[in-house]
Amino acid sequence: MPAVSLEVLLSVGDVTDARVRPGGEWVSAVETVATETGPRNVLRMWHPESGRSVALLADPEPAAGRGLSGGAHAWHPAGGAVAVVVRRGGIVVVSVDTDSVRSVELLPFDATRTWSTPEFTADGRELHVVADWHDVIGLDTETLETWVFHDASDFAMDPAGVAGGVALSWNRPDMSWTSSRLQPAPTAEGVSVQQPRRSHDGRLAGWIDDQNDWWNVVVARPDGTTRRCDGGHEHAGPVWGPGQRTWCPSPDGTRVAIARNDDGFGSLWVHDIDGREAWQIARGVHGCLSWEGGTLAAVRSGARTPQQLVSYRLDNMSAPVRTILCAPVDARWIRDHDDDLVEPTMHAARAVDGAQVPYRLYSPIDPNGGLIVWVHGGPIDQWQVTFRPRITAWVSRGWTVAVVDHRGSTGHGRRFREALHGRWGDLDVSDTAAVVVDLHTLGFAPNATVMMGGSAGGLTALGLAGRHPDLVAGVVTSYPVVDLAEMLRHDDPFEGHYMPTLLGTDDPDDARLVERSPLAMADSLARVPLLVFHGDNDLS
Repeated sequence: MPAVSLEVLLSVGDVTDARVRPGGEWVSAVETVATETGPRNVLRMWHPESGRSVALLADPEPAAGRGLSGGAHAWHPAGGAVAVVVRRGGIVVVSVDTDSVRSVELLPFDATRTWSTPEFTADGRELHVVADWHDVIGLDTETLETWVFHDASDFAMDPAGVAGGVALSWNRPDMSWTSSRLQPAPTAEGVSVQQPRRSHDGRLAGWIDDQNDWWNVVVARPDGTTRRCDGGHEHAGPVWGPGQRTWCPSPDGTRVAIARNDDGFGSLWVHDIDGREAWQIARGVHGCLSWEGGTLAAVRSGARTPQQLVSYRLDNMSAPVRTILCAPVDARWIRDHDDDLVEPTMHAARAVDGAQVPYRLYSPIDPNGGLIVWVHGGPIDQWQVTFRPRITAWVSRGWTVAVVDHRGSTGHGRRFREALHGRWGDLDVSDTAAVVVDLHTLGFAPNATVMMGGSAGGLTALGLAGRHPDLVAGVVTSYPVVDLAEMLRHDDPFEGHYMPTLLGTDDPDDARLVERSPLAMADSLARVPLLVFHGDNDLS
């Protein structure tokens, strides 16, 4: 079996921002396609029954979601028009007949601002959008008058399309995953909220919060009561940007679809809002959930599943029918490397304080004895079991790859996530060292163990090698954090204010920052071969 080549590694296409057109007969998404001048985004819609596809917008070029997120387009509830964020120039409305474009109209939004997450109200009279991750703006779809709902928070995104411009917001020094709110409601300190939604008819509302430690879907029934769905499982990831849609209500508001995260593995479920029944619809990590008529659409991925646009017919919940509408992966992945696309296995190491540290292990068909221990960035993040060509490239060469969820990772509840507060550069390193030691007890040798990580993961990888140089044979890292004192001095507009919480101090001269910084570990790091990549921007 040939190893994955660089050409194939770079050939993975993207499809993001799934939406079901009202009526349930068409599914739309933004597909990134290769052209002579480079990749370009095209908004298309697909007909699951016939397999037909129609290009809705290519020029001006639509924006795309990030990963399994969306926030680039939304259908008018009548189904005859779709609002689309374009990469350069604001927002347009595309008027659509049954299967053809009638017109494209530029809406009166400032083209110099960054727009995201359009959402119509249930009656179609208003369009709500967010500008610059800050202002929630409304537009009257008949008069084209605009107004600002809310500009008092430091960050705002993901409007729900309900009266008052309800949207996710938070203020410094918090991040969305520490304390956030659905504005204009007050903040509940110590509760993270996200993804406000409403049903197609506007009767059912809901959101996700972690009031019980887990990011769970909470639905507000028409009778005023609320219900928390599927407790003990994570239903979302951290909000690093707009457009995460890991849950949605059914059109009639009687059920909800939920993308569940179990230790990084994913599955798609439907729950009755009264809690009597639940159905597993599919396995795999799902995002961009959208439900109209009898059709539930999503962007789906897995260890062996390149990113794809799928729809599920839910006429029979016990036997849903899945259709793959778009799978923009190079055919060579499946033809030449199917055996290298392996499912990981779940493991846990015991930390020095007795806590369990989860990790996922990707084992090659023909192992060469080498081990790569890979640490995600963030550090408040997680690498779920999605299609990751960089992992497959090494597995195809015989390497075993371990992906670590040190404390601070998402997917394991709020307490696990916040355990890193005040200990970044310390607890993440000791947790990862516990995983490395556990792997060595399984037969992997220190002289065949390589650490990898980028950004915050680079800090952890270098910190481990600096403190425990005898555990590893080398480190490969991209744009790593090496000086924690400098992180305090640098005011990153999105995350800089969070550094004192992560580090446990706002004093750049605090001695703990020197102890945890790879910059101060030169003597021990000199014993370990290092390969460091860097550039002008941290794009982790």
